[in-house]
Amino acid sequence: MSESIGSSFHLFPDYKRYFRIVHAPIFFKYFASDRRHMKDHDGGWTHPPPSYDPVTAADGSGTKHNLNEYMNISSMEVINNFEQDSINGVLCNKLGAVIDENLLEDLLQRVFSAIKS
Repeated sequence: MSESIGSSFHLFPDYKRYFRIVHAPIFFKYFASDRRHMKDHDGGWTHPPPSYDPVTAADGSGTKHNLNEYMNISSMEVINNFEQDSINGVLCNKLGAVIDENLLEDLLQRVFSAIKS
């Protein structure tokens, strides 16, 4: 964990690090980005775009961009205790589940156990 996300650091009390955990098959099915986040206010590229095509949701919805849905996190979404619904949220929900960094490692262990069984 410490190698992946770095050590915790002190923030103002109003700020906390939250993580959105989405099961990869679900993420690949619903995520889409037309790269608009890579453009400036005039529509020019801030950096050259990747050579591969933009990512379109594979769920057949035609969604071309929903990056903000994954990036925007509300404190109302944060899981404060573990129940089976928390694990199911990570494994089944389009936007997965949001967890406080203090509970992240425990949730990931539970999810990995659920996947293995």
